[in-house]
Amino acid sequence: MLRRVAGWLLALLLLGGTAGVLSRYVDLPSRLLAVVQSLVPLWCVLVVVATLAATWRHRRLAVAGLVPSVVALALLGAPYLRRTVPPGPGALTVMSANLEFGQADATQVVAAVQAHDVAVLVLLEVTPDAVRRLSAAGLDGLLPATAGSAEPGAEGSLVRSRWPLTALADGDGPAGTPSAFRQPLVRVQRPGAPFVLQAVHPLPPTAWEPQWRTSLTRLAELRRARPTDEPLVLAGDFNATDDHPLFRRVADGMSDVARDAGEGWAPTWPQDADVPPFARIDHVLVRGFSTVAAGTVHLDGTDHAAAWGTVR
Repeated sequence: MLRRVAGWLLALLLLGGTAGVLSRYVDLPSRLLAVVQSLVPLWCVLVVVATLAATWRHRRLAVAGLVPSVVALALLGAPYLRRTVPPGPGALTVMSANLEFGQADATQVVAAVQAHDVAVLVLLEVTPDAVRRLSAAGLDGLLPATAGSAEPGAEGSLVRSRWPLTALADGDGPAGTPSAFRQPLVRVQRPGAPFVLQAVHPLPPTAWEPQWRTSLTRLAELRRARPTDEPLVLAGDFNATDDHPLFRRVADGMSDVARDAGEGWAPTWPQDADVPPFARIDHVLVRGFSTVAAGTVHLDGTDHAAAWGTVR
C-alpha cells in the first residue's frame, strides 16, 4: 500500500515538474504562466530528484523520467559553461542596481562601484533622497555624467557614467512602451568607442502582465532597430528570467554576461525576504562586446542584488 502511494506521489511530482520545465517554451498571455516560468530551475531540480527517487522501487516511472531529466540537467548545466575572454585594453564594467524605492544603502552602492571599477551605472527606483545620499557617499566624483530622472516611489531611473552621456530618448523607455518606470536610452561617449545603452525596467508581470508583455516586445523591437554594427548594452531589472520566452526574444543576438561568465543560476531577487532568492531578473545584455567577468553584489535595503559585467 505504501509503495503504491509513494509511486503515485512520485508520478505527480514528476508530471508537475515536467510541466513546469516545459512551460519555458510556452508564450501565452498569462500572469500565472509568467510566475511558473520564473521557477523553472526549481522544476528542473524536482524532475531530477523525482526520477532518482523512482529508481529505487519504481523502475518504469524512472524510465519515463529519463528524457525530462536529461532536458532538466541540460537547462541547469548550461549557465555554468564559461565563454569569457581575458582582461585587456578597453575593458569596462557596467552595473545595474535596483534601489527599491531608493532605500538601498548608498555607501554600499558607491563601494561596489569602486570595488568593480564601474564605468557606467544604471540606477532603478532611484528617488531624490537616494540621489542626495549617493552624492554624499562620493558617487559624483566617480561617475559625474548623468541622464534620466529621480522620482518619488519606484518610477525614477538614472544612468551614471564616467564619460559624457547623450540622451537618445526622453526616458519613457522604448517608443510607445506602457511603463510607469523611466527607462532612459543614452549614447555613452566613451573616447574612441562610444556605445548605446538602454536602461531597462518594465512593469512586473505579477500585477501588470499585459504591460509587461508589451514593454518587453517593444524592447526587442528597439534591439532589432539599432544598427547591428553599433555596440549595444541593455541593463536593468527586466522583471524576467531567461526562462521567459519574451526575455529570450529580447536577448536574441546578444550576450548575457552572467551566462557567459558561467555564473550559474545566481538569482538576484528577492533579497532579504521570507523566501530565499529564486529568480535572476537583473541582467546586463551586450552586443558588440565580449564578456570578461560578471557577478552580483548584495546591497542592504533593497530586495535586488546589483548585477555587473566587465566586457571589452
